[in-house]
Amino acid sequence: MSDAQLATDIRSWLADHAGRAKAQPRAVLLAYLNAPLQGHSIDDRAMRKAYADMDRLGSCSRGIFLIVDAEDRRIAQGQLIAPAASMFKREKRIEKSAPCGQISLFEEAR
Repeated sequence: MSDAQLATDIRSWLADHAGRAKAQPRAVLLAYLNAPLQGHSIDDRAMRKAYADMDRLGSCSRGIFLIVDAEDRRIAQGQLIAPAASMFKREKRIEKSAPCGQISLFEEAR
């Protein structure tokens, strides 16, 4: 099957799972796509790559879903911002823990 058909099938599945209340794990979408009726034969990585740039696709602790309202959007953004903020805090701790005289190494790397 073509990439365009894969994207269409993903969008169709997402339309059925609109809103965070209907969120489903990625494994459910993968099973749907690999079902004989759909005719795709892909793995999880290829599926994630296919929907990586789709707009209105959100995720929460329950799975992935189509964003339909402001609260869905807030939750989806939180899923992206939390890990980024955690990495930033860790980087700051590493920077501050450098022994005296080696601070310049961290500044040169930027």
